[in-house]
Formats: sequence, structure tokens, C-alpha cells
Amino acid sequence: MTRAEHEDLWGHLTTFIASATVGLVIFNFFRIIGLHHASLSETQQQPVSIADLPLQLLLETRVCSSPAVDAYAHVNVSCIVQSPTARWYRQYTAAGGSYHDLVVHIEPQADYDGVAVKWGINHKRETAQECAKACWKHRPGQVDGAFRDLPCNAFTFCGAEACFEPDKHKHTRGDCWLKFTEAPASPEVNMRGRRPDAVLARHPAAPIKSQWVSGVLLPPGVQLRNGSWSPRYYW
Repeated sequence: MTRAEHEDLWGHLTTFIASATVGLVIFNFFRIIGLHHASLSETQQQPVSIADLPLQLLLETRVCSSPAVDAYAHVNVSCIVQSPTARWYRQYTAAGGSYHDLVVHIEPQADYDGVAVKWGINHKRETAQECAKACWKHRPGQVDGAFRDLPCNAFTFCGAEACFEPDKHKHTRGDCWLKFTEAPASPEVNMRGRRPDAVLARHPAAPIKSQWVSGVLLPPGVQLRNGSWSPRYYW
């Protein structure tokens, strides 16, 4: 065999190997896609319950609309009471779990949203830690109102002489708001740090930074995420 014939044969062999390799890759690709669709179909036939989610993900899951979406005018109370978050806290205490075993997470210069299970004006505490203890001690049914059946899993404390809110109320030092929020591991945030320029333009008397201190009560091992802005952030 001449050198030219040898090179020509080697070229054909190389082309064949490359084509076979590409074909194998394509075959495996479609095989994987097929398996993926098959597994997806099985998942669709057996949907995963929210209750089966890992606890971290469950306590980051929000199924009801934001209470602040229309200035709290049409809060869906039944949805919130039956939410995965509310059910978990009820099941936790029913199984003998203690609120004092829940971990307190506190963030300064922040206001977490939630429905008030205990009105904060004139509900005074000395420190944010004392406000957290009040949340620990609160039990459903202690206070009348639409949210009487909800536990306290979040709180907001005023540690300044006055704390700004874009509402008609006066909020003063020591006000301790006890709240319930869906997805406490990823709360909706009304304020955090410096206020947006648009908010400062609408409220020229407001301080540049939030004076509130907020926190949540979470089971051990569940991390507090950054959360998301609530509709109230833009008021």
C-alpha cells in the first residue's frame, strides 16, 4: 500500500470513528430526554404534597397573596389560616413542640410584613429581645379578632423615639407588633436599611433609614433568607 493510499484509508477510518461517536452522543441525549419525560410523567401521576417538602422549603413557601397587596383591605384570612406555614406551627405544638425551642432571628433596620396577631401600638416592650419573648409566649386564641387562630412567628419592634410608617398612626419607642407571616424563612420586607428615593420624595419627613427592628421564630436548622419586597415597600 502506497503512502497516499495509507493516508486516505486512515482519513476514512477517522471520519467513521468521529461519526460513530457523534451518533452515540445523540443516541444517549435522546435516551436521557426520554427518561426525563418518563420520570416527569410519573411525577405528574403522583404529585408531591406541599406537606412533603423539606422544612426549609416549606417555610419559604407562600400560597396566599400578600396581605399588603391592597393596603390590607381584603386579606384572605381563611387562606392564611390554612396555609402550609400555619398548619406546620399548629402541628408542631400539637406534637408537643415548644415555642421556646424555636430560634429567634433578629434584623435591625428592617420591618417584616405580616398580619397583626397582637396590635403593637401601646403594646410596649423594652427591647427587641423582649418583643421576641412576647412572640414566644403568644398563643392562638389569646386576642380577639380576625387573626385570633394564628400563632406569632414574626415581630416588629420600635427602638427609636418614633418609628416611621406610611400610615395614619403614631409609632413610638417600645411598640411591639406580634405578627404571623407565611414563609417566615423568606419574609416579605416592608423596609430595610435606606429607603428608596421615591419613598423619601413622597414622605420628606421620613428618616433616610428604617428605625424598626424585626425578627422571626424558626425551627432549629431552618435558615432565614433575604426575603422579598412587600407591596408596602413602595408606599
